[in-house]
Amino acid sequence: MLETMGLSEKIRDFEFQPEVYTYPTTRCYKKLDGFSIAQPEFTEEINVYVHIPFCRQICTFCGYLKTLNSDKMRRDYVSALIREIEMYKEVLGAKRIITVDIGGGTPSLLQSDELGEVIDALKAANGNVLSTAKDVSIEATPESVEYEKFKEFRDLGISRVSIGVESFVDKEISLSGRHNSGSVSANAIKMLKEIGFGNVVCDLMAGVEGQTMETFSDSVNTMLDLGPDTVEVYALGIIPGTMIGKRSAAKLMSNKQKYECYEIARRKFIAAGYRQACHNRYSRFGDGGYLQEDTVFRGASLVGLGAGARSYAQNMHYRNPFDGADGKTAIYRYMDKINSNSLAVESGVFLSSEERMRKYVIGNIESLDLHGFSSLYGIGFETAFGELYDELISTGCAEEKGGRLKLTPKGLLFRDLIARQFFSEDVEAAESAYRTTM
Repeated sequence: MLETMGLSEKIRDFEFQPEVYTYPTTRCYKKLDGFSIAQPEFTEEINVYVHIPFCRQICTFCGYLKTLNSDKMRRDYVSALIREIEMYKEVLGAKRIITVDIGGGTPSLLQSDELGEVIDALKAANGNVLSTAKDVSIEATPESVEYEKFKEFRDLGISRVSIGVESFVDKEISLSGRHNSGSVSANAIKMLKEIGFGNVVCDLMAGVEGQTMETFSDSVNTMLDLGPDTVEVYALGIIPGTMIGKRSAAKLMSNKQKYECYEIARRKFIAAGYRQACHNRYSRFGDGGYLQEDTVFRGASLVGLGAGARSYAQNMHYRNPFDGADGKTAIYRYMDKINSNSLAVESGVFLSSEERMRKYVIGNIESLDLHGFSSLYGIGFETAFGELYDELISTGCAEEKGGRLKLTPKGLLFRDLIARQFFSEDVEAAESAYRTTM
């Protein structure tokens, strides 16, 4: 039986919900037999995501698909990735590509020639990709940033670098299983700014092992001194199967303290002149600093390439081989499928009309166009979600203004918890079953 506690009670109890960045969640994916590239219905403007699953270390909190770096395996993987891009040539060539994001893993472990091969394959599939893509982004760890390599990355067309700092406190970094000391992170940010990337993005985490509200605030202050273009703040969500998920003795913040860290970050970044682009991102740019996430939230499709990569079409979501506990096996499975001239898609979910509506709300909940919602779905938001509408207003989490339902600062603080309230019964049941393994 699903829980019936209302939003106001959940806020009162500081119930914590990890970031909701896709809907339906992957827990709803089922095995797909006979997948065809003709099945997904993509929008005319698309985003491209490329997954590079290699790391020098395994972070205690990471639930993404990854494996330890191996030069041979990485080169074999790049070869398979290029073949997959060729398989998607008709799709990629027929669409306008608006962003490219190379994520991981640690994609900055790619050598310049390997990255060049991937970008050349994208250009062969769509000759306009570097002119139409407003962002061409790569993720990095601080210790992987090398001056000459990243100059070459910039020359290849990379315009945005997202660097996972997480904390400037060495003890917290060590407990996370990472290798970037505070000084290494600071030097990496300075180097990226010196090279001249259009958008240097830094991640901070609230709630990592050993962290206090005071040390989190210190990390925010250090970040402000370094002055990256965009900062994203993520609260630690414990993922079953990760190292920290298995370590019951880990010293962690309370949920209330995580929310207080969000508030600390919001006050400090806004006071320093950053604009709050969404619930957890602060940027000096009017476009918000992360176009792929924003355009996907607004409904643009995404084509995912590589092991574990997800694709979001209008009628379905689907994923290549994935295994959070055994990344290497999933990567080999992906390469075997691609090298056998077969698409690597293994699982996915078809979206009903109701799930499409819920996906739209969750993606646009920070500023929902009520007239647009009614036009799309033939029903008013207040009718479709009357109880939630009333709760958002009565709790002070949202206000209706100019035909939009907009989250207030309080609503932005609890944005992910609010988004969770729009999950359908089927998706909620799948998520609840997954979380009970924690």
